[in-house]
Amino acid sequence: MIRWFLGCLILYSFKTWASGAWYQATRQIPQDKGAKFIPEFVILKVGIFSKQGRLTITPEASKTSLKTHCKTGTPTIAWITHRLSAGEQLNEDAGKLLGSEISKALEPACFSAIELDIEPLSQAETWLEPFLKGVKLSLRSNFELRLAIPVLSPKSVPGHYWTLQDGVKALQWVDGLDIMAYDSGVKTSEEYKELFKNTFFFVMELNKQSPEKKIIVGLPAYPDKTKLHSVEKENLESILSTLKSFTPFQLKPYCKGDIRFSFYAGWTLSPKDIETHQQMKDWKNETCQKSS
Repeated sequence: MIRWFLGCLILYSFKTWASGAWYQATRQIPQDKGAKFIPEFVILKVGIFSKQGRLTITPEASKTSLKTHCKTGTPTIAWITHRLSAGEQLNEDAGKLLGSEISKALEPACFSAIELDIEPLSQAETWLEPFLKGVKLSLRSNFELRLAIPVLSPKSVPGHYWTLQDGVKALQWVDGLDIMAYDSGVKTSEEYKELFKNTFFFVMELNKQSPEKKIIVGLPAYPDKTKLHSVEKENLESILSTLKSFTPFQLKPYCKGDIRFSFYAGWTLSPKDIETHQQMKDWKNETCQKSS
């Protein structure tokens, strides 16, 4: 009875618009009610999988830590990763094994969905369809299956961007997408704003085509400087500035909760990011009232 109630609570919570965050361990999730940032849902890393589909639960996702986290009732997506080697392809048998092992290892009363983060994916590879079909075949029906993908863009830059056509294909194979709107390799802030604007337009088009699917847009909120990411260009201030260019009518799917935002990585939100996040919440509340 308790598991059924928690499952219903998770499903209900995901119908409303909310801000979430990715975490690599439960200890990173803010628990203090007085914290300046508390995610309304989380995407928690629980494991990695092999080419054969074998699941390995991470040390940080022990049964004890997961049990404690699950008691909080926070809507949670299980984040499971795989790093592709050069030329590697996954097949349907690997998918079946992975789906079966996930079903045995994770409690549906705690997790509403499974997010597979397979990198690098330069496009919606043809082998992805049978692999994901295999996962779906053996995955518990309680779990939704989600796929993390690169940012969407009219440009075609293998390994950095996916086209809208790639997004359309991928959405046919899973229950939802987690679009990583960061690590884009842009050269200027204006280029990033234009890229995010195109991505958001594409996301709304995907929502129009498949309103039953849930889409999360991952936003940049971390200080790491890599070859593809720069905090001076990819940041929440650029996101907020871009969002303000949309009309309340255009933002209806976002206000209804069909499109949600999640921060990567929530555990490193800087004071500036926390301030901008609050500004985003204030803007969202005002804008969504106008769209209703």
